[in-house]
Amino acid sequence: MGKPTSAIQLWIGRWPEIAQQAPPWHEGLSTRTMHCLSEAGITSREALVEAWENGRIQRGQPTGIGVSRLVELRHWLANTGTAFAPAPTKTMIIELSLDAEAALNHLKKASGQNASQLISQLLVEADEINRSD
Repeated sequence: MGKPTSAIQLWIGRWPEIAQQAPPWHEGLSTRTMHCLSEAGITSREALVEAWENGRIQRGQPTGIGVSRLVELRHWLANTGTAFAPAPTKTMIIELSLDAEAALNHLKKASGQNASQLISQLLVEADEINRSD
């Protein structure tokens, strides 16, 4: 291991103490996200939940929190047992070819969903497929 035997013996002797330590509250969040949160004074899970619920976490706030970090935080909170209101949506203008518009209209009729719901669902599903490759 490249370490003196005495150091390894000391580490092995402390193993029961080390094993009893709880993981950090932010385990599972990226280092960059943790840096953004700590810069904003968010240093516990409870403070993060409170900031999320009070709307202090949104696009660009705190500094460094963009869309991908919001998604990361939302997934992390959901996976660690926090129920919360969904993040607000963002209006975007898109251009569709005639074929794409016809397909969207067909999907709207077939599913009963509106165009925004369908496009959002398709984008998220496509991203999940790409991430699994």
